[in-house]
Amino acid sequence: MPAPLNRKEQAIADQIRALLAQLPPDGVTRVLADVEEHLYAEDDQGPAFSRGIAGPLGKLEHPLKTKVDEHTHALFLRQCAMQNTDASNELRNCVYAIVHGKSYDQMVIEKLSHAVQRTEALTKLIGSFGAPESEVR
Repeated sequence: MPAPLNRKEQAIADQIRALLAQLPPDGVTRVLADVEEHLYAEDDQGPAFSRGIAGPLGKLEHPLKTKVDEHTHALFLRQCAMQNTDASNELRNCVYAIVHGKSYDQMVIEKLSHAVQRTEALTKLIGSFGAPESEVR
């Protein structure tokens, strides 16, 4: 169950209910669907730092969304807060774990680890990348 509304939120909820009471039931349904669509459209962008980011398998540009019951939603958000992450990151991790057998975060770490190993191997093969003036005499 979600936390109770504060005074400001309750006042806004009351105003919304009063406005919706002026519409027939099908009008209420259309208005709420339109509002929900606009809210999801904003969520699809994700945090500014993740827009257009290239993941280990390509650019992250295809949104996924679903609906869950209120109790599950509250527990999921609590779990995200305990892990100090956001919902979109956790959903992405779940999808990647189901599809690839590894979370997105794990795949990113592996990609970075491989890049470091590749750089170290190149350094062993061809020597230091430093400029001549950086060499000790």
